[in-house]
Amino acid sequence: MQIRVIGAGMDVGQALTQFVEEHLEKAVTKYFDTAVHAEVHFSKNAHGHMFKAVITVNEGMKGGIAVKSDAEAGDVYACFVEACEKATKQMRRYKRRIKNYRRTGGGLKSIEPNYKALDAMKYILPPVAYDVFEEMEHEETDQLDQSLNVITEKTTNIEELTVEEAIMKMDLADLPALVFINKNNKRINVVYHRRDGNISWIDPQV
Repeated sequence: MQIRVIGAGMDVGQALTQFVEEHLEKAVTKYFDTAVHAEVHFSKNAHGHMFKAVITVNEGMKGGIAVKSDAEAGDVYACFVEACEKATKQMRRYKRRIKNYRRTGGGLKSIEPNYKALDAMKYILPPVAYDVFEEMEHEETDQLDQSLNVITEKTTNIEELTVEEAIMKMDLADLPALVFINKNNKRINVVYHRRDGNISWIDPQV
């Protein structure tokens, strides 16, 4: 597995890089032996008192599994260890489902002739304050979507998954929500994390 260690506004150094490589390789391959690439981003706050580590591990292919976790701590090593433990806990939790996903061709869909997904565009928009809507007339709000400033955009795809697979991929990638094609009924579905800790599943009845 190729591991890249990056520091934003800080020098990660050889000792920290070696520590990350040794520990992450051991933690990931135990549960996620098809992972081919990992990145660990370190950063610190303006006062230099707190460090943040973001770990991203993936299979490097469309339709594959991605694992993401992050943590903050006053010590850069403790910060990485906490983020690594979070990722390991998630991979351990979904170990059986990952194997089932593999058994049905999941993670190899980029080379499968029957791979089913919808091409889509993903846009990142800045937050819009509620008072902006209050100051607008009804006709103006109808045109709001045409005037929103797009920060960035990228191509993506909406995969065909079971509900269990969708929840697994959402959790492993540390996403708040996931849009997917329900493998059982072929409808566009959504799963997302509720504030009460439960998961909501939306299945339009059309």
